[in-house]
Amino acid sequence: MTLGEIEQKIKQLLGPLNVEVVLGEQAVDDLKGYRKEINTILALIVAQARKGPLIKPNGYGELLLGKLFGFAKIKPRAMSLRIVYRPVQLPSDVIRMEIIAIGPKDKEKVYELATRRVAEFQKEMEMRFSSK
Repeated sequence: MTLGEIEQKIKQLLGPLNVEVVLGEQAVDDLKGYRKEINTILALIVAQARKGPLIKPNGYGELLLGKLFGFAKIKPRAMSLRIVYRPVQLPSDVIRMEIIAIGPKDKEKVYELATRRVAEFQKEMEMRFSSK
């Protein structure tokens, strides 16, 4: 699945919600590592989008601290993984969920992975959305 195909599938699942989901290029690679679980992981992301992607108390996102301050996590009980994203409230009242990493919860690996990606991820998002 390509980035465009993944984001299109999520868009269809979200329907008329004022939420859009975008994945960083490296998060797409992470997702591809979970081939059998891709649909389950996309469903988890969509469920968070429907529930409220903003950070508590304005939504249901669990705030991360340190170098990942401003990011949130999705931690499904049924799966041993974490999804790290940044909720961005846009002027149009749309909330954009920017997915930076998808990985195992084992020994904080996904948070270390996300921390290493922050600078490059921010540049990627700026490049993608500066013209919009």
